[in-house]
Amino acid sequence: MKNLISIFIIILVLQNCYSQDNGMNRGRMLEKLEAQRVAFITTKLQLTSDESARFWPVYNEYSRKRMELRKESRMHYGQQESEESVDDQLEKEEQALKLKKKYYEIFKTTLPESKLSKLEDAEKEFRMEVIKALRQRRAERNR
Repeated sequence: MKNLISIFIIILVLQNCYSQDNGMNRGRMLEKLEAQRVAFITTKLQLTSDESARFWPVYNEYSRKRMELRKESRMHYGQQESEESVDDQLEKEEQALKLKKKYYEIFKTTLPESKLSKLEDAEKEFRMEVIKALRQRRAERNR
């Protein structure tokens, strides 16, 4: 029940973030979104304050490196012959998997595996909530 209430509060905050005046700068909105992501995942994984203090710095580093790989992949996509693009895409996927394995080994030292096993699902669920809020906002603007 406590988790449901926490998730409900996070969703309300998320919807509030996206319903703010369009004058809000992008950086401020991204900061709010990041804070909501932290709150959402912390709640979903039921992290203690000690676990959070050890987990989030490592997770943020992992997220930055994942984003760098995605950006690099997008820069090269479409610039090569189709056969080379497939090879490049497979190489990027392999790099992403190596990165994930490396950081999950580190995460195992900060979190119990029972909590770590929920991380990917929590990330996906948060993305789906963001997409849902964006679609609702877009639908409201088009009315």
